[in-house]
Amino acid sequence: MSRLKVGVIGVGTMGAQVLWQLSKRGVDAVGFEPYAPGHPRGAAGGESRLFRNIELEDLRYSPIVARADELWRDLESESGRVLRLLEGAIVMGSPAHEQMQNALRAVEHTEHPYEILDETELNRRYPAFAVDPGDIGIVDHTGGIIRPELTVATAARVAVANGAIIHRNTPVLDVAEDGSDVWITTASGRERFDRVVVTAGGWTSHLLPRMEPMFQVRRLISAWFFGREAQYLDRVLPFIRTEPGYCYGLPVADRSAMKIGLGFANHLVVDHADSVERRVHPDEIEPFRRIIERYMPGLDSDPMRTETYIESYTPDRHEFISEHPDLHNIIVMSGFSGHGFKMAPAVGEIGAQLALDGTTALDIEFLRHRGEL
Repeated sequence: MSRLKVGVIGVGTMGAQVLWQLSKRGVDAVGFEPYAPGHPRGAAGGESRLFRNIELEDLRYSPIVARADELWRDLESESGRVLRLLEGAIVMGSPAHEQMQNALRAVEHTEHPYEILDETELNRRYPAFAVDPGDIGIVDHTGGIIRPELTVATAARVAVANGAIIHRNTPVLDVAEDGSDVWITTASGRERFDRVVVTAGGWTSHLLPRMEPMFQVRRLISAWFFGREAQYLDRVLPFIRTEPGYCYGLPVADRSAMKIGLGFANHLVVDHADSVERRVHPDEIEPFRRIIERYMPGLDSDPMRTETYIESYTPDRHEFISEHPDLHNIIVMSGFSGHGFKMAPAVGEIGAQLALDGTTALDIEFLRHRGEL
């Protein structure tokens, strides 16, 4: 009996993890990537992403994050690469806001060490941050920084070492079902698969027009700012501030600068992933300046670097992980809405399980097709 053949379209943040998981399960796994794993043109980039065990939005994510933590360790062990620097992270904000209330509920169930700091202790321990009256902080002692580009490239490399194939610099032109077969078409021809997992990010709707009502492409900006004083960032943890005034920041490796990211209101809608404006305009820096002036006044007001990225959002900003509504041998995983990287290894496992078994070990009913199409 021939082995099951599974294609993965898009070997990026999620696709590389799906391919790694498939490569360990005795199937013929083939990935298609329009660039190369670890490229900076999609969602994975900027040298750092935040890993936190504390959920702010929906506590149903907590088991997925917990499983991802286990799989991060597996991938590091299998590859011999350090992909996370878990030296702590901090969540800050008003305890009156729903996001901080979710965070406080989340830590009641976590097995990871944490501390809750009141405003006075927050100011004493982390004077680089300016906080609002009444703010609290939750220190996640096993949170920290993820290396996104290295993670994608590493998962892809390990998948290939396990026997998977990756077609680099190979855009997919079409994916279609014919009976029980799924055909992927590229400039080189057509290839048959038993199942296909589409993890194409901002390009998903272009490849699968039926999915267009579900996904909206948005352009995100990250900006890096030097500290005004040499020691300003020495004791600063990676952080996230809850709404209102949502933002996050991660220090660079030598702590000379801080990467700052903004919230959903600053993630601008674009028509197509291939036509995204990569240049950052001066007026787009103003929201960063306001955040810095209020919460990190020790940073320069002008960035030393900016980068743009592409994300796909669903209407309710919950990921879409489900079978295609019409093409039942195609699994669609997209709309990670700017907060999926910490969960990526678990999402990869979920994708592999759906492709092979049609079910998952984790409860993802809240992320499945919800009738909007």
